[in-house]
Amino acid sequence: MIYAYIRIPLLIMIFGGIPIKMQAVSVVNRIYNEVLTVCYYITFISVIMDFVLKKEDMNESMKNIRTIFVMAFIAWLHLYLR
Repeated sequence: MIYAYIRIPLLIMIFGGIPIKMQAVSVVNRIYNEVLTVCYYITFISVIMDFVLKKEDMNESMKNIRTIFVMAFIAWLHLYLR
């Protein structure tokens, strides 16, 4: 029985690609994780390229810098925990 106070965190973990209560990871879950990883790193590279191309606009640069720092931290965690 899943209690109400842990139902939402479990759903977030499942949507994030973490297999819960599985003996073996299914092929669909493995494909989902790989597609999610590839999309994340492509987005990370595109934000960096957007920062490089729009250095003149200070507001846009600050938005990109915040995003780059957060995405770099998440990428570091992802590579460390893998």
